[in-house]
Amino acid sequence: MPGQRTPARTVAVVAAVAVAVGGAVVVGLSGSPLWGAVRAALVLAVGALVAGVLRRAAVRPAGWSAVGVGALVLPAAGVIAGGHLVGGAVLRGGAALVASLGALVLLVLGTVWLLRAAHGWWRLLALPVAVVVVQLVWAPLGQAVLVTNREPAALGDATPADHGLAAEDVTLTTSDGIDLAAWWVPPENGAAVLLLHGSGSTRTATLDHAEVLAAAGFGVLMVDARGHGASDGTAMDLGWHGARDLAAAVTWLADRPDVEEGRIGAVGLSMGGEEALTLAGEDPRVRAVVGDGVGIRVAGDVPSPAPFEDAINRLTYAVTDLLTAASPPRPLREVVAGLAAEQRVLLVAAAGEGDQAAWYAAAAPGRVEVWDVPDVAHTRALDEHPQEWATRVVGFLEDALAG
Repeated sequence: MPGQRTPARTVAVVAAVAVAVGGAVVVGLSGSPLWGAVRAALVLAVGALVAGVLRRAAVRPAGWSAVGVGALVLPAAGVIAGGHLVGGAVLRGGAALVASLGALVLLVLGTVWLLRAAHGWWRLLALPVAVVVVQLVWAPLGQAVLVTNREPAALGDATPADHGLAAEDVTLTTSDGIDLAAWWVPPENGAAVLLLHGSGSTRTATLDHAEVLAAAGFGVLMVDARGHGASDGTAMDLGWHGARDLAAAVTWLADRPDVEEGRIGAVGLSMGGEEALTLAGEDPRVRAVVGDGVGIRVAGDVPSPAPFEDAINRLTYAVTDLLTAASPPRPLREVVAGLAAEQRVLLVAAAGEGDQAAWYAAAAPGRVEVWDVPDVAHTRALDEHPQEWATRVVGFLEDALAG
């Protein structure tokens, strides 16, 4: 009944307040202080509105409000809570945990209210509705939040000196004013390679690769991606910022007197490989790309998806687009097909990655090579086959970047 005060209603109002307060803290800690305060105020205002509905409205409106808020907030807040608490961001992670617990309570109470208010066969709709919510709300929203709300990975203690490399610290500034941190090892052969790590990682993860490349005489620029390691900005685990950010790195290399014209390449791991391919598609100064563990980062990267799978993928990446300042890049097969005749690609495919790599390679026959390594895990080819990695990758770069 409207206006009815029950313990369940009181619990729902408390849960809505928890969602609002936790959500306000989470959004308030992102971006500039002013923008964070505006977003926090908006979340609190919406929370107050929902609490009023839960307190005074009839059962069905109150139930749908509780289910709606719970279904939307639970996957997003849960993902943020897990990622940030593990990463050591106690305040933001704790606030997200409070919001997710409040959302869970709302989801349960709202479901109970709606089931009690339903009659006869209407109750049979509960299961298909739940499946739709999971498929069309939780999965896309959870993944979108996961890739756009990661706590920055710490750089760690490893240094180039630990690998016998004499490197200097470099700061690269992107077109939108973000500073990216990097290490630079000068070349001995006039050629230079951008070395790019994967998502949730930093340039320290590429030191073994840098050691091999530097030993072959290549200059190596190891860059922390935006929001990773010592770089500024917000992390985006699909690397959608990559091509724009790395344009500054290519220009920095091209301006160096010890790097010869036409002798710039890129070696990327996972996300870094996808960034490197996109960069080459936009900047012909990148003459060679080695992509180790290149995967999927937009809906168009999925080969021949079923109609429902394609719809879910497109929804997921559309939600992702709403949650990040970066724009979705072109599908990688389209990028590969559009590379210039003088640009070459080597794709390293670990277990389960061979078909995807072959699909990309088919877009540019004769200019894309695939090294299939089915006995290793993702991006672990150097660890498991160090001599072959050195032979194949160094040989490919020496040929593709020949002066």
